[in-house]
Amino acid sequence: MTVSPQYETYSYTARGARLRSQSIVECRLSDWADNRLLAVRPSVVFGGAEVVSGEVRYGGKLFFSVVGAAPDGTIIGAERGAEFSHRAPCEDAAPAQSAEVVLQVEKTETRPEGRSIILSAIVTAEIRLLVPTQIRYLTGGAGVVCDYSPVRIGRVEPCSGTISLEEEFETEYVGDVLLHSEQVCLTRVVAAAGCLDVSGEINLGVLAKREGENEVVAYERLIPFRAEIPCDNAVTGMPCDARVCISSVNLTATCDEEKDRCRIAARIDASVRGRLYRADEVRMAADAFCPGRSARLQRAVLASEEPLCAFTAAERVSGTAVADGPIEAGDSMQAAAVCETQIAATVSDGAIEAEGVLNAVVFCKDAEGQPKSLRVSLPFAFPVRSDRAHAGDVAEISAACCGVSVRQRRPGELEAEGSLKLFVTLCSGGEYAYIEQCEAGEATEEDAGAITVFLPTAGDTLWQTAKKLGRAPEELKSSNPELTFPLHGGERIVVYRRKEIGN
Repeated sequence: MTVSPQYETYSYTARGARLRSQSIVECRLSDWADNRLLAVRPSVVFGGAEVVSGEVRYGGKLFFSVVGAAPDGTIIGAERGAEFSHRAPCEDAAPAQSAEVVLQVEKTETRPEGRSIILSAIVTAEIRLLVPTQIRYLTGGAGVVCDYSPVRIGRVEPCSGTISLEEEFETEYVGDVLLHSEQVCLTRVVAAAGCLDVSGEINLGVLAKREGENEVVAYERLIPFRAEIPCDNAVTGMPCDARVCISSVNLTATCDEEKDRCRIAARIDASVRGRLYRADEVRMAADAFCPGRSARLQRAVLASEEPLCAFTAAERVSGTAVADGPIEAGDSMQAAAVCETQIAATVSDGAIEAEGVLNAVVFCKDAEGQPKSLRVSLPFAFPVRSDRAHAGDVAEISAACCGVSVRQRRPGELEAEGSLKLFVTLCSGGEYAYIEQCEAGEATEEDAGAITVFLPTAGDTLWQTAKKLGRAPEELKSSNPELTFPLHGGERIVVYRRKEIGN
C-alpha cells in the first residue's frame, strides 16, 4: 500500500522564551558629603524594548528620591534620575518577535565619592517574548491510521494604553514634600467588546515635613481608577490579565496659614499593558501507524497557559519586625513611609499559600532629638482560600500595603502591622502531544495464515489494540462487534486476512 501522509499548518502568536536580565544604574548626588542619608527610594519607568537577532534591547529611566539630615539635624530632600539602556542575550530572539518587559529595582546602595554620593541600584528585567509561530501537524493520509485528540492552542493578543489621574486632598499644614511613593492594586480586569476594562486603586504615600518643625509626617491617599484599553479582537468574557505601571507623578502643595491646612494636588500618569487569551481547539493526531509497515513518528509537545479566574482579597498582617539597625529606648517614632510588599504564591487544592515580606522605612528621633531612620521588614505567610485552586495551577499576586504602623513594644524590639490589598490571578495550563511528522519504513512481516487469534492485555483501549494488530479501529470493531473497551484480558480477538487465489 502506498503511504502518503497529509499535513496541515496552524499560525498564531505564542508566548516564547523567558529571560531575566540585570543592569546596574548609577547617578550622582552632588554636595552631599556632609549630609547623613535617612532614606533612598528608587523607582523605575520602562522606556521601550526592541527585539533583534540574538538579543532584546530595552531601556528606561531610574529615579531616586532621597531624604537626609544636614549637619545641624535639619531634614532635607532631593531627587535625581538617570536614563539607562541594556541588552539581554537570547539565541532565539528575532526581529519578527516582540517583548513584554517588566522592570523592578532589587537592590539599592550608596557610596561616597569626593563631595558627592553615588546612588546605585540593580534594575532587574523580567522579559517574555511573543513569537509568531506556525506549527505543522499530521492529519492522516493514504496508508496512515491516526488517533485524534483535541489540542488547545492559546493565542495571545497584547494591548496597551495610558491613564491620567488628578486628585486633591487636604492635610495638616506642611512645609516641604520630601518624597512620595506609589503602589498599584488592581480590583478588576475583564474583557469587553473591543476593549480591556481595567479598574483598581493607586495608594499614594507622601512623606512631608511639618511647617516650622523638624519632624516628618506620612500621609496616604487611595486614588481609584478605571481604564478601557482598546483591543480590536477583544470579546466579552475572554481570559485576560493586565499590569499597571506608574510613569510619572507630579505633586503640588498649597498651604493656608490661617487655617493651618494644606491642599496637595496630585497628577499621576500610568501605563497599562494587557493580554487577552484566545484558545482554539484543533483536532490533531496524537498517535499513528502505517498498516503493513513500520512508522517513524516525530512528536512535539505544545504547552498552553491562560488565566482561569481573578479575584481580590485582603489580609491584616502584624508581628515582630526585623530592623537594619538598633532601636534605643529613648527613640521616638514619627512616621512609617516608603512602604512596599514582596509576595510570592504556591497553589494547592482549595488554597493559595501567600508568603512574603512587608518593608518600610521608619523615621524617628533619638534621645538627643537628632533624626534617624530604620529600614524594617515584617515577614508574613497566610492562605488565600479559593474553590477553583488546584495543585499544579499558577497564581500571580500583586499586593499593596496600607496603614502601616511601627511601634516599639519593648526596648530593642519593634512591632509592625499593616493591611494588604491583594489581586490574585489564577492560571491553569496543560501540555498536549501531537504528531508533526510521519515517515513510513520497511514492510512488516505478516502471519501467513488466513485467521489469527490474538490474546489482548487487560486495560487495552480500542486504539491500543488496533495498533498492536495493525488494523484500523473501525475494521477491528466491525469484525469483533462483541468486544467492549477497555478490555478485561480474557477476550479472544479473531483477525481475518484476505488470501489471494493461488497462494
